Amino acid sequence: MKEQTEKGRASRVLRRLAGGRGPSPDSLVHEWSVLPTVAVSCYWIWLYIAYSLDVFVVSSDAFVRFDILQKGFGFLGAALFMIVVSRLRTATFFERTPFLALFSVGAGLSIVVVSALARAGVPLVPPVVFAAWLLMGAGTAAAFLRLFSGLQDAGQGRFCAINSLALFLSGFFYLLLLGLQDNVRLVLTVFVVCFTAFVPLSTPASSASAGDEAGAAASARKVGGKSAPVASATGEGAPSQTAGNAAVKALLSFRGELFLLSVVFGLAYCLGISLSIMSGSLEFIWLSLCVPGIFLMLYSVFLKNRVSVRVLLTFLFPIAAFLLLLLPFSNPFGLVLCCSLLVMCFTTYDVLNVVRLRSIIAANRLPQAKSWATGRYPQLAGLVLGWAVGYGMLLTDDALKALLPVVCVGLVVAIVAMLTRYVWKFSDAGGTAHVSEETVESVHDAITLRYRLSPREREVMELLVRGYSTERIGKDLHISYHTVKTHVYHIYQKVGVHAQQELIDLVEERLRLMR
Repeated sequence: MKEQTEKGRASRVLRRLAGGRGPSPDSLVHEWSVLPTVAVSCYWIWLYIAYSLDVFVVSSDAFVRFDILQKGFGFLGAALFMIVVSRLRTATFFERTPFLALFSVGAGLSIVVVSALARAGVPLVPPVVFAAWLLMGAGTAAAFLRLFSGLQDAGQGRFCAINSLALFLSGFFYLLLLGLQDNVRLVLTVFVVCFTAFVPLSTPASSASAGDEAGAAASARKVGGKSAPVASATGEGAPSQTAGNAAVKALLSFRGELFLLSVVFGLAYCLGISLSIMSGSLEFIWLSLCVPGIFLMLYSVFLKNRVSVRVLLTFLFPIAAFLLLLLPFSNPFGLVLCCSLLVMCFTTYDVLNVVRLRSIIAANRLPQAKSWATGRYPQLAGLVLGWAVGYGMLLTDDALKALLPVVCVGLVVAIVAMLTRYVWKFSDAGGTAHVSEETVESVHDAITLRYRLSPREREVMELLVRGYSTERIGKDLHISYHTVKTHVYHIYQKVGVHAQQELIDLVEERLRLMR
């Protein structure tokens, strides 16, 4: 009996290690945040070893700026992988098998092997080098899908805290890497890649809740005389076609801003990395990791219930526009500084955007791998375009001087146009304050049906969305403080949020989709 218990325990560990779904309802994300934080830190270290240092670069005299061209193929590989996954009819294969873990290890180590062969004196033709970088980029994309799908159930506050702390820690790891030899960095990369791919992160639903979901899916719950199909916690239920279309629309609603800012980042990162390598000042990467990490930690602790993610995201656009205006008129040191500040802005935007994606996927109970890829590929496409523009400028000094002002002004005009559109759409022309009462009631009805809220929970939810405190809700509904707290807890559990601001964001997102 004891041997069977030990075998069962070992089997569960191996299944979690391979990225599959383990049977335990208590995931490490909820019990212990150390492993997720270290895993995300390793993911960022992996990225910055590949794209910020020359550890994997194979030298060649056949191409001008061959090192920058190789790294561009890495971004291209990640973009292609995300596009392929987003176009699949079903991506549950990636969630139920260890494919993402195994592929990210194999693809990530391909560039390590190629780099080691080049250092050993083995002649390599450019197509082999480019293919290795494509695979490496695809491996980082696979690691992203596995990591953030595994952290999906962590809740917005914990999710943001894990990512911000991981950014902060990876900045210090990066400083340590600068003082090491390339051979040591190659060995560390092997460890980082394997740990990122195989650390146990999955957060399966409990057997009891899974049974409840299955029963609900078999017989639709009646609320207010209407029936509504209930999706499972993993996104495998049967949501209505309208709900599915609205969810996809929510995922794609911000692809324009994501693409635009990613073009800016790709350009700034390409120029900043190239000029930093030439000047030997790679320490600015530390700032682009640690400063956003500190800011996001403060946000996740003090501001997440007061300031929505959308407000912070919109605030970063004018900062990026200002830095772009300074870029063409800066000396080499100022150019590196502006590029580092732009990378800082984008790193902050990147993590906040991931938090927003998590909220949309959790609120609509979407298939995780496909949904993450759908909401993510515009960013990678923008990176590829920005990197290509930056690479074209770096081919000659004349091209850099002539094209940089034109490109920067064009990007600033695009940012201003997008900000104007947001102001028009979300305040004057279509803000939630101008939505009709019927539309608001329809959204509340839809949430009540979808998440099976009781009539009293519906009343509490409406007051929460208005920003009322627990004491105020108790006075208005003539119930005790503890009863209100119980209803709030049940609402958060059913809807899949962890704070009042998350619930407000969910309702506002649905209101925007109905306009």
